[in-house]
Amino acid sequence: MDKDKENKFAKIMIVEDDRKIRRLLEIEVEHAGYDVVSYENGTDAIENFREDAPDLIILDIMLPDMDGYEVATQVRKLSPDVIILMLTALGMKKDKLTGFDSGADDYMTKPFDNEELLARIKALLRRKHLSISTPVILGPLEIYEEQRRILYNGEEVDLSKTEFELLLYLVKNKQRVVSKEEILNAVWGIDYYGSDNTVEVYINYIRKKLSPDLIKTIRGVGYKIAGDKLEAGN
Repeated sequence: MDKDKENKFAKIMIVEDDRKIRRLLEIEVEHAGYDVVSYENGTDAIENFREDAPDLIILDIMLPDMDGYEVATQVRKLSPDVIILMLTALGMKKDKLTGFDSGADDYMTKPFDNEELLARIKALLRRKHLSISTPVILGPLEIYEEQRRILYNGEEVDLSKTEFELLLYLVKNKQRVVSKEEILNAVWGIDYYGSDNTVEVYINYIRKKLSPDLIKTIRGVGYKIAGDKLEAGN
């Protein structure tokens, strides 16, 4: 699998007030295959943190509104799991110790080497079991089971928990036709007493969000995934 496929689902937030450095970071990180959001101050980064849901933050210390130490402290309150890589011109030992005390996972000083930065990002993500996940790929469909993430034609698609589990079950059984009863037992559980029309309803939800041709209906038998037969763009 190429590097872009491997890292596509990891999102990185850049918090840097220097426009030229911020743009350089955006270009390098995007080229490496990551999704990127960026901010020039800590306030905006914190306000948008929950919505953006980054896996890793590249954080400058010398920001115009609040310093990076405070940003890291507040981010840690919102998410103890997000990775924080401080990237700053402050290289004194006391600065690094303050950075780690405020919640940083790693610390690099400016000027920095692009290759080293990307290597550190990859290592940090691997340590958090993010970039080592291997997706299931069927034509334009990509499923990241551990992260419960779906990409279709390279675009992320929001599926409900039930929709995701139904699609995943069909994909895992892609070589055969699966009956409504089997789907109900696998996805809803053997104690489910609702109508088997529920399966058809959720199949249609998935088709509308992804593609009408993604799931085949085999009349009188059940359903079969057709993702590996689809062409990108359908």
